[in-house]
Amino acid sequence: MKKLTMSIAALALLTISANAGDGYVPAPVEPIAVPVVDIPLGLYLGGGFTYASSECQCDSSVKFTNGKTSRINKSTSYGLNLKAGYTYNKYLAVEAKYLNTTLGKNKGFTHYGLYLKPTYAITDNLDIYALLGYGSTKCEILKGSQKGFAWGAGAEYTLNKKVNGFKDGASVYVEYLRPLKKTGNKNITIDTVNAGVSYHF
Repeated sequence: MKKLTMSIAALALLTISANAGDGYVPAPVEPIAVPVVDIPLGLYLGGGFTYASSECQCDSSVKFTNGKTSRINKSTSYGLNLKAGYTYNKYLAVEAKYLNTTLGKNKGFTHYGLYLKPTYAITDNLDIYALLGYGSTKCEILKGSQKGFAWGAGAEYTLNKKVNGFKDGASVYVEYLRPLKKTGNKNITIDTVNAGVSYHF
């Protein structure tokens, strides 16, 4: 009886196989959807408002553009900051900066700089970062431009959550930056606070 049952089963399989090639239509199979992740390019642009405070302590009296003659001069100025950068990964970016302060009592200064930007994520939206770079600064106290080390630190909040560690869309930032510290016959220090909006592509 067992042999007969196995023979019937084998015959049934052979019959199905023989018919499979003659008019046999397999059941339709739905395609599997593959998710597509649009990863940002890592490029960003930004700009905003700058407040600057400068102090000069000179060995001899200096006549400033505001008409004062003194060994010590303190001034504040206002203006704008622009930046463009590339995010290499979630820990490091490279950023170019331009600062210009033309409002306030004095003429202010102009600064160009290139910075490394180490970054640490507090949340998916909030980052803190440092700025370590080299720049050229020209202000009313100096004749010509001064080049040298510049540094700062800041925080940035992105409106959208990151995609694979990269920022995407608009964000707001606030930072402290020291673009110039010069010692010699004129000890000059410039400190700035920058705030603005950037967009990550």
